[in-house]
Parts: sequence; structure tokens; C-alpha cells
Amino acid sequence: MTTTFIDLSRLNDPRVATHVEGVDGRIRSGFRLALDVLGVPLPDYAERKPAGRPSIAKLMAAADAETGTIHNYRDEKLGIGAFAPRS
Repeated sequence: MTTTFIDLSRLNDPRVATHVEGVDGRIRSGFRLALDVLGVPLPDYAERKPAGRPSIAKLMAAADAETGTIHNYRDEKLGIGAFAPRS
């Protein structure tokens, strides 16, 4: 059997990452399988995302970080900061 060497630097090309992130999940799964069979470590863009929906707290934290408001969901739930009870 002939040994063929793989140039792993091509996997770090941003164009490859953009392409793999944009393809159908079945193709991405096959890509991960091929790398696993060849014993090549998976690049970050090929890793699986956590299963299930993110919690409402994570969604709201992302929305609060994006808007930059000081009135955030966590403070409202804990009743602290601007949401602290007034006496």
C-alpha cells in the first residue's frame, strides 16, 4: 500500500472553514468521519455544537452583551443593581 501524506495546513484555511460551516449537516458529518478515520485532529470549525437549545439565561446574556445595556436579565432575575427593591 502506498503511503500518502496529508497537508494539514490546508485545513486551517479560512475559506475551508467558511465552506464547511455552510454545508449541509450530512456533509459536515462525513467530513468529521473522514478526518477521524485518517486520525487527523478535528479543527475547531468542524466540532459539533452542544445538543439542544441554549437556556433562556444564555440567550438573554448574549442579547444583553450585544445591546450593552446596564439593565440585564441576570440582575432582573436576582433583584440586584437597578432592579433592587427600594425601601
